[in-house]
Amino acid sequence: MKQKSKNLFVRALLLIASSTALAGGIVGAIVTFPGTVSGGHSAAAFNLGVGWKASLDSALSEAKEKQKYVLADVYTDWCGWCKKLDKDTFQDDQMVKYLKGKFICVKLNAEGSKEGKAAAKKYHVHGFPCSLVFNTEGKFIGRLSGYMEPDKFQSALEDLIAHPTAAAEDEEK
Repeated sequence: MKQKSKNLFVRALLLIASSTALAGGIVGAIVTFPGTVSGGHSAAAFNLGVGWKASLDSALSEAKEKQKYVLADVYTDWCGWCKKLDKDTFQDDQMVKYLKGKFICVKLNAEGSKEGKAAAKKYHVHGFPCSLVFNTEGKFIGRLSGYMEPDKFQSALEDLIAHPTAAAEDEEK
């Protein structure tokens, strides 16, 4: 009888623990990410700052017309570093000014939209965040992987523009 009581007690504890974890996760998601748009990113990340586009094809077309580069931020809903890049780097005043001046910017959910999945596959994106960079003619010139603070991100972009990666031609094929 003692063993049966012990098993029931353990099961009850597991049930309470899992229920608490589930409820905490739901509350945490609501409290942590209020005002999110499709893809789990804040509405501010899409609507303010650089003026993110939702389509790579249209961004590439617009970039050709305006003779600007394209920066495609490839992210996932679950990526904490993606959210940190949005908050710290892509909303930094100096970075916003730099990106608006030189780039057409687009956000692509690698696990959400059809276009995001296709771009992640085509350009071999396996880690997040990942920024794909295209020249003014729409040709893929390289990527920046992972989180970077604004000054380092801008410096890496400038270096990539000045010295496109040779591997980029092979990746695009």
